[in-house]
Amino acid sequence: MMLSRRQALAAGGLAALFPMVSSAAAERLVVAGGALTEIAVALGHARYLAGVDETSLYPPAVVAPLPKIGYLRTLSAEGILSLAPSLLLASDQAGPPAVLAQLRGAGVNVVTVPEIHAAEAVEGKIRTVAAALGDEAGGGRMAASVRADLAAVDRMVADRKQTPRVLFIMSTSNGRVMAAGRDTAADLMLTRAGGRNVMAGYAGYKPATPEAILAADPDVVLLPQHSLMALGGMTGVASLPALAGTAAVRHKHIHALDMLYMLGLGPRIAHAVRDMAVMLHPGMALPALPPRSWT
Repeated sequence: MMLSRRQALAAGGLAALFPMVSSAAAERLVVAGGALTEIAVALGHARYLAGVDETSLYPPAVVAPLPKIGYLRTLSAEGILSLAPSLLLASDQAGPPAVLAQLRGAGVNVVTVPEIHAAEAVEGKIRTVAAALGDEAGGGRMAASVRADLAAVDRMVADRKQTPRVLFIMSTSNGRVMAAGRDTAADLMLTRAGGRNVMAGYAGYKPATPEAILAADPDVVLLPQHSLMALGGMTGVASLPALAGTAAVRHKHIHALDMLYMLGLGPRIAHAVRDMAVMLHPGMALPALPPRSWT
């Protein structure tokens, strides 16, 4: 896969843009971004965590007891400063920008990490976090493992006999379906798993009309676990007018997902792609990937 200049930077050179912080200097580590928290923990820095944001859900035994700094995009400088952080690792989706500027002005070392919808960019994310934590060697080993696992999944998926049509639902409200188009983490994952996004005609996440969904006639429907529960389970999903006549409902190919696992684009990405491929290709025998400490 050919990467753009921005993606290439993320895949390897981005870490060099940030100052390296020793573990001693990061003894009060706060993280805003679920994938970044996963990486920091996987690198052995859980003991330095002083707080995390609400998107940081894994590993639960580590993050559940920690103070929460709020939602990724609506952070409060006062709440973060109350934890006396020496380092804030933040997704570039974190904000507002004025809050990050206030934290920098207060002497907090803030390292922002780009969110790029490319599997190869996860390697750059790992290396950037590792460099900020002063653990470039550990980051290199993790990045190499993730790269090898992604290559293994690509080989598995290449043997598929079919490319199912997939509808990725991000949310439902009053019967309206918000679906994932191209240039999204959902599109990346389902495509990598050997599916075809039936809503690739537009970019981002947008409402999809019942007519458009029925015309696309997806073979598989993927949606968040919380949406499945809100709709009352599989019966509720199947009763949505937009889905009732689709092949996915007729053949009961509806799957609920752990969204951080499937869309987090963190160190578990290869295992998530493999598990999604199992959902999309139920007749294929897909071998398990090597166990990793972060999975």
